[in-house]
Amino acid sequence: MTTESPLFIEVAMQHGYSSEAAQAALDAVRARLVAAGLAPTRLYIYRSSEGGLTGSGASEPPPSRRPRLLLAFSSADAALAFAQRGGISRSPRLIALSLSQALAAMLQRPSIGALYLATEGDDVITPGTLPPGWRLERTELLALLDGA
Repeated sequence: MTTESPLFIEVAMQHGYSSEAAQAALDAVRARLVAAGLAPTRLYIYRSSEGGLTGSGASEPPPSRRPRLLLAFSSADAALAFAQRGGISRSPRLIALSLSQALAAMLQRPSIGALYLATEGDDVITPGTLPPGWRLERTELLALLDGA
């Protein structure tokens, strides 16, 4: 277990889960990341103009019509390179979050359907597509909290 923000555990408890279930879910997600060859200490995520967290461009339908994707990168350089290659934004604004904070955002915002952590590489990305990466669906996170 690493020392990071207890925010996910606090938010999970506010949603009716025990601190033990939240810690187990956090540990399980962290173990999945390690198994996938990813172990970022910080996640870099775009902040949308509406003040929310997003990984989507302005051309995507409003969140009420389609679940949002929390697109994260393990370095700010990788995030900015993706934005430049994919034409995401004229001036992308990044925020750095811990894994705990990203999972808390997923739990607090039902419109976020998944966390997607892009792997680093020089893959050619066409506009409208995602780089290779690791995905955690909201339903998977809830199942982990339920002890599944």
